[in-house]
Amino acid sequence: MGDASPRDENRLTLAGLLLAAGLAVWLLLEPELIADLHMALRLPLVLLGAAILGMAFAAPLVPERGRRAPFPAWRLGALVAFGLLLGARSLAG
Repeated sequence: MGDASPRDENRLTLAGLLLAAGLAVWLLLEPELIADLHMALRLPLVLLGAAILGMAFAAPLVPERGRRAPFPAWRLGALVAFGLLLGARSLAG
């Protein structure tokens, strides 16, 4: 209902940035999480990961949002979902 305060927005941005950095490092250390998949599954996962991680890393670079909508919390949710997807893949194989 109410607008998110700048402090809450900064916390969400920081949480997203830290989560994206952790997922990026995890993928650098274990590239087989995605590399072992068939191309039909690998390509959408790579595109999804690039989009989600790119948005998270770009969020702090966005200038003052002014009158635009506050930080979209779905971005953090998408990062968590991508992390759970990687975690499930890691446990499965």
